[in-house]
Amino acid sequence: MIRKLRMLLLPLVLALAVVAPVQAAAPADLPGGKSNFVVSTGFLTGASPRNWVRLGWYRFDAGSGTVSARSYFWNQRNPARRVSSGTTPGTDCAPGEKASPPGVRRCPVMTVEGFGGSAPEQRAGVYRLATDQVNGEQARTVWIKWGTDAPWTEKWRVWSGPGIARLEFLYSTKATAGYGYGSNAPLTERRAMETVRNHGRSIRLELDSWEHGKPQPRKEGPFEQRLFTLCGGSATYCMTYLQPPKEGACGRGCGQASGDTSIQYYLTRVGVHDRRDTYWHWCTCLAPSEPSACYRGNSHVKPMLQVLDDSGAFRGWVGVEASFSAAGKRDDDMLGVFRMTDWPERRR
Repeated sequence: MIRKLRMLLLPLVLALAVVAPVQAAAPADLPGGKSNFVVSTGFLTGASPRNWVRLGWYRFDAGSGTVSARSYFWNQRNPARRVSSGTTPGTDCAPGEKASPPGVRRCPVMTVEGFGGSAPEQRAGVYRLATDQVNGEQARTVWIKWGTDAPWTEKWRVWSGPGIARLEFLYSTKATAGYGYGSNAPLTERRAMETVRNHGRSIRLELDSWEHGKPQPRKEGPFEQRLFTLCGGSATYCMTYLQPPKEGACGRGCGQASGDTSIQYYLTRVGVHDRRDTYWHWCTCLAPSEPSACYRGNSHVKPMLQVLDDSGAFRGWVGVEASFSAAGKRDDDMLGVFRMTDWPERRR
């Protein structure tokens, strides 16, 4: 009887074994506990026309261990033009040189072609977090493998701070430099220029660049947001600054005999419902003939994405420079990847 009962129960036990759910693997963690990152990368060590820059968003999914990206891409093989961002500051923040004292010239703020629309590049991949030896110490890292036809991997050191994470570039099969910051604030959020102008913490620039036909030493220094004038009227999403003449400024572009070494700076919003801003500047001596003239040559155009922490507070930008020679001379292109942020205060 017992043997017969066992024979009857055996098919039921086997059936339950087949349909019983398999315990899912533990979900992957997030880099620094953050899902939404703004990232700039570039290849900046080659001879022209091999160099390029890329700016975009990374989204990490802890449940699946996957990452997706949308990005803008500019390169020397297909140099992009300078185009209007759609913003022209008012006379309250751009009174021109006829004002007393002279001010920023009232010019349409330029950016690089393509940045006014949606990011055209899309890709997806997988990521893995680990603890590795970096510069002689144990460090958290994230390794990414993109699902592209050509092999594409990258590795970053992950730094964690209150409400924010930072990616420190380690290596990539494509890029030679990069910067990244992440939080759990939606990528559709942004902060107004008034908030940027009144940001209470010091913002520092760190820049890797390629110009004059070769890679340049890394540049670091302060970004003085409080020196800018916030525009009013219908352009409150813009601010400007006329840097006074300074010894050593603009000498290469204009020649030391020009006399005027002041610089025209403009910073304006590009995206209404995302993080896009653009930064444009040029030496006044490049357009000296008329006080209201706007320079149309090799000005500096720098697309940027705002960095926000978990609370939505403004923390700076990551960005790229994509300034291609208007004369078509590739060795005169100016390319770069950079961060302008309040953390870290100085590079570790």
